[in-house]
Amino acid sequence: MNIYAHRGLFDNKNIVENTISAFKKALLNNLNIELDIRVTKDKKIVVFHDANIKRLTGIDRLVKDMRYEELNDISLLNTTDKIPIFEDVLHLVRGRVTLLIELKENFSSNTLKELNKLLLDYNGKVLLQSFNPIIARKISYTSLKRYKMGILLTDEYNGFKKALYDTFIYKYLIKQKYINFISSPKELVLKVKEISKKDLFVWTIKTKEDFIKYKKYSNNLICEEKGIVVK
Repeated sequence: MNIYAHRGLFDNKNIVENTISAFKKALLNNLNIELDIRVTKDKKIVVFHDANIKRLTGIDRLVKDMRYEELNDISLLNTTDKIPIFEDVLHLVRGRVTLLIELKENFSSNTLKELNKLLLDYNGKVLLQSFNPIIARKISYTSLKRYKMGILLTDEYNGFKKALYDTFIYKYLIKQKYINFISSPKELVLKVKEISKKDLFVWTIKTKEDFIKYKKYSNNLICEEKGIVVK
């Protein structure tokens, strides 16, 4: 069973998601780490989930419109936690657990080169994933193709007609050779199992009941702390 701590181990009270504190706690529990990366205005790769920093800071600004120095001056949710630069997370983990890295936006070719440069110096297991099929395809033409690439599925259609989305995702995209695994919300697991034999990751497991239920379908569970069952 491969358990991935979703954005590290956090409660968003004392420890904030996707921070050094959250990743340290995951490491203490010997858990693999799932995290999200974005790019700042000055082209630094940082670890943060949302496009807008408002939910965790109260400041209504986009990550892509801010320089890293600006972000680094801001504390998250009245804690001492801050938005980490990706390089610092790599130095912290040092290959001790697997990193499941979600690319949250359509990274430019130059940013992908920078990501590749950082990972070349990293000695550890890395998996990449994205909701964005353009990113998945783009990575297949870069040196990053040495890492397994997953496509994240969603039951939110984001303006697409459901029939068109289903046709593209389920009948075309996941059959591509450059897609190595499927990362599925738990609500879609049965459908995905019917149409694909690729490795399956299931998210987000938030209760022990869901952990027990979905481990029957996959050896790869992306969990929050309250959803992890430890023997």
